[in-house]
Amino acid sequence: MIDDEIKKNLSKCSRCALCVQNCPIYDITKNENNTARGLVCKLLGYQKGLLNEKEIRKDLKICLNCSKCLKNCPSGVDTTEIFAYKNAVLSPSKISQRLFLKLKLLPLKVLYFLNFFKNTNIKTKKKSIVYFKGCVAKAQHKKTFLDNLFYNPGFSCCALPYLAGGDIKNYEKAKNKNIELIKKSNCVVFDCATCKNCVSSYFGLEDENRDKLVFFVELLKNKKYKLKQTSKYIKKTVVFHKPCHLDKEDFNNIENFLKNIEGINYKRLNNIDSCCGFGGSYFIFHPIIALKIAFKKANTIKESKADLILTACPSCVLGIRTGQIFSFGLGKTLELRDFINNELIEV
Repeated sequence: MIDDEIKKNLSKCSRCALCVQNCPIYDITKNENNTARGLVCKLLGYQKGLLNEKEIRKDLKICLNCSKCLKNCPSGVDTTEIFAYKNAVLSPSKISQRLFLKLKLLPLKVLYFLNFFKNTNIKTKKKSIVYFKGCVAKAQHKKTFLDNLFYNPGFSCCALPYLAGGDIKNYEKAKNKNIELIKKSNCVVFDCATCKNCVSSYFGLEDENRDKLVFFVELLKNKKYKLKQTSKYIKKTVVFHKPCHLDKEDFNNIENFLKNIEGINYKRLNNIDSCCGFGGSYFIFHPIIALKIAFKKANTIKESKADLILTACPSCVLGIRTGQIFSFGLGKTLELRDFINNELIEV
């Protein structure tokens, strides 16, 4: 996002505080400097020369990039994009940051390499609908059932790790490659809410191409599924954790999909919009805040007495599992894609 766009977005803020009451960080710290409204005020002060970089850099870094402020903003201020770009400008990627990012992504690359040697009988054909396979999905599975349905043209990482890490050069490189592939496609299917949210927010992606982006359940919502006879979740209670980056329409499709599955007892989780606290590397740099958020989420799940927790983001899976460890919670946590692949059959 260029400076002119940032200034235009900042000027739209009416200071209504809806972002404050929906901010998971504020819920823990009670410090409005950490909220979108507080950061917008600080950025405006910085633009006017009233604040220096040091006075704003720390608060920018504590942002979880959950997008709750954006989703609850009546003025449509693109806060998450503003904060990510400003964080990258005020704290540009250094050698140590780039090294950390490479180390962070190294386990995924090792798993990519190991997956290369796995045998698979899935044959992929080129189709008009293409599959945006996220980094974790690539690491976990050489092929998912979505690979069997849709063509994967070789998208790059959604680039959120680069943006959050202040590496604008690699962010722009990955973003531009993905935009070119989207332009050539009729429809792009995602299985990760965070990837879809990040790609949807690309500055420079035209609306006609943004409209091509769909979450995979959108294409399954008119189909009927039931649990396999061998499934251990028959007549069990299943809940869904709504990732911060999952939009309302996609959540409604997922919930309706789960309600229509034969053999499970779907139950809506209390405080469905509450964050898991993981936020990629946020867990590493702000462990106390992240653990407190994860612990609250885990207790909510524990109170539901669910046998299975589903979600649509690999970071959320890690956040929920971490919270469960510290809260001694029960219930297995799976990505929705893997649950459909392993436990369901089409009726």
